[in-house]
Amino acid sequence: MSYSQLEVNPVSNTDNGWESIILENLFGCNTSVTNINYTGNLNAAGEFNYFQNNNLCSNYFGMNRGILMTTGHINHAIGPNNDGDAGQEWNVEYDDPFLHDYLVDFELITPSINLYDAAVLEFDVFSYGLTSIDFEVIFGSDEYPEWMSPFYADVFCFFVSEINGDIDPNFNAIPKNIMETGYIINNLNGCEIENNAPISPWTIRPYSNIFQMPAVNECLYIDNQNGASCDAIGYDGYTVPMDFNLSLLPQANYHVKIVILDAVSGSWAGVDSGIFIKKTNSSTSLDLDFEWSAPIYDETSGFIVSFTPSSVDVDNVYYWDFDNDGVTDSNEMNPIFSFSQPGDYIVSLQVNNECSGMIESIAYELNIDIDSADVSLNDGVNNSILVSPNPANKFVRVMFEKCGKSTEIQLVDMSGKSIYNTTIQNSNSYTIDISNIDPGVYYLQVNCLENEAIYYEKIMIL
Repeated sequence: MSYSQLEVNPVSNTDNGWESIILENLFGCNTSVTNINYTGNLNAAGEFNYFQNNNLCSNYFGMNRGILMTTGHINHAIGPNNDGDAGQEWNVEYDDPFLHDYLVDFELITPSINLYDAAVLEFDVFSYGLTSIDFEVIFGSDEYPEWMSPFYADVFCFFVSEINGDIDPNFNAIPKNIMETGYIINNLNGCEIENNAPISPWTIRPYSNIFQMPAVNECLYIDNQNGASCDAIGYDGYTVPMDFNLSLLPQANYHVKIVILDAVSGSWAGVDSGIFIKKTNSSTSLDLDFEWSAPIYDETSGFIVSFTPSSVDVDNVYYWDFDNDGVTDSNEMNPIFSFSQPGDYIVSLQVNNECSGMIESIAYELNIDIDSADVSLNDGVNNSILVSPNPANKFVRVMFEKCGKSTEIQLVDMSGKSIYNTTIQNSNSYTIDISNIDPGVYYLQVNCLENEAIYYEKIMIL
């Protein structure tokens, strides 16, 4: 039985396990993570829970839960701290030329030093809205205080790069470590940052007796030799909680690489370090907006307008009010509404995200008159089209009369993009193969080119 208030739980190398851990502890519900890959021993990473016990800790550790990644076994993060050089040597070399050169540039290692015993979590992340995430990080190590060295060190990095496009001006294809101490921490607790480097026992440290070198960022450091500060923590030293931020732009795709490793001479990497990390809060904006199509006038229905929101998420619930009476007229994501009379209308949209609990709303004034209608449905031709089956999943047949010799048939998605277009001659029916079209709601539009009549039907493809 353990009396420690730090509990750790290793995770297996499965996408489902890591996905829930990443979303719950790091990025929140308004994002999606894909292409998850973990490199390292399965006992080197997992989740942790911390329960304060004043009999064991003279100072509060600073975090209550999150992800723990180590260069050894996560159990070595648990106190009591009765071994100054505790650790687990996996003796597995990690080949990453970019990271190696990155650490050389910061003079944390020399070119001849190799990387060992890495725990690496990589994944792609996409945000459905403008999302600002605050992370809290504690770095602990048994390299404190005697094994601190400017030539080799345990190091933690949180790399972010943008992939498949260039939307975010803060990132590109070259990975950026958002947790370089000088870049993120700015006079935390009055501490002046003396360097701009990744987090390691050499960049946040007390005075080095071995190398007779001054302390760096010492106000971030807590001495825990023999459990002096918190005997529930197994590391000889650790940092105060350090705050970092990452903002994600909607529609941008990012690649994240979280890594902690040991840089060693030879192959011995038996002294552990660990990183405790979690999000402290997530300020997420739905970046709400919506667009509408040009009105299409129909003598029977009136002015027909389609609406498209900017925020698309399966967790969103949409409340559309088209006549400003406070009553929801539609809960569809992409609704179509018919205004019976011309005039000025206040159209409002409220979006509730059931995952994050965020609620946002926006309203616009919509002016509708005869001149605003782009096309005139039927245009005096007393006729309609027949579409069957509807819903459909393999084919859809459209029948029409009195359209003349030349007829254009279009299938248009809810954004207004034409995904199918053909012109037929001397026929009053046509069958469209829809087997390769994504399920959803579409418009089937029939343009009678001779008499300039236009007909449409809303269809569902399964």
